[in-house]
Amino acid sequence: MPLDGQPVNSPLIDAQEKTGDTDSSPSAPVSYFTRQDAHRYLPLPPSEGPWNPLACHGGPPSALAVHELEGYESNPERRLSQVHVDFFGEVPLKPLTWDTKRLRSGRRIELIETTARTDAERIVLSARGWRMSTEAQRAPQREPSTVIPGQEHGHPDQTMSSFPYGASIDWSFLEGGFTDPGPATVWAQPRLNLIDREPLQPIEAVFLVADSANGISSELDFHQFLFIPTAMEIALRSRPLSTEIGISARTTVAHDGIGTTRATLFDRDHSYGYLLQTLYVDRR
Repeated sequence: MPLDGQPVNSPLIDAQEKTGDTDSSPSAPVSYFTRQDAHRYLPLPPSEGPWNPLACHGGPPSALAVHELEGYESNPERRLSQVHVDFFGEVPLKPLTWDTKRLRSGRRIELIETTARTDAERIVLSARGWRMSTEAQRAPQREPSTVIPGQEHGHPDQTMSSFPYGASIDWSFLEGGFTDPGPATVWAQPRLNLIDREPLQPIEAVFLVADSANGISSELDFHQFLFIPTAMEIALRSRPLSTEIGISARTTVAHDGIGTTRATLFDRDHSYGYLLQTLYVDRR
């Protein structure tokens, strides 16, 4: 059954009923998390990744980290320019409590950190974000000339529907595919909110989708190898304007089991950022 039409007795609907979100009609929107307290969230079934049915894909908790960074003493004259996410292990499909603080203060530049803990007080994820002041016309604009691909020749990849997170996003591949080794270029449009009924923001969508870069551009057979990101870094030259995310990714792997994925991020109007992932690679 589609993720936006869970049966009434599903864990997803049960979790949302506990928060008062009781619309169980087939067309009711669904989210990756439900809020249990100001900074405490329960991952819902669409967060489940391909490696372990009891663990989140890295995208939803990364997006939640950015949600917490964005919300910490927000200032319209500053924006996130770079975010580094570290995964300290699998992120379980269990409640996560987030603690956010400023590591470096500054008149023009500041560094914010957020960490996610389980109820067992285990830190499973940490993210640091550089927030910089902005000012119109402070510098001449210089951007690389990028050909933005359209969707007219894109195609879906049914493998992405084989696990809940993958099935929650509309994928349109213009190059490569989840089971095709090599570079990939794809448009990805999440169909769900990040938290309950709160509209998904473009920067949240970036981190929600971008953690898939290693999967869509894998050089190895998914059924024979693990290629798990231990860290992800995204530099944002400008703000993303849409929740439809363009990714052009390439993965390389060394014989001793360490790999990297690099990607360019773009929307319909411009390229706005770059991604780097570090991968642990091993046989299953």
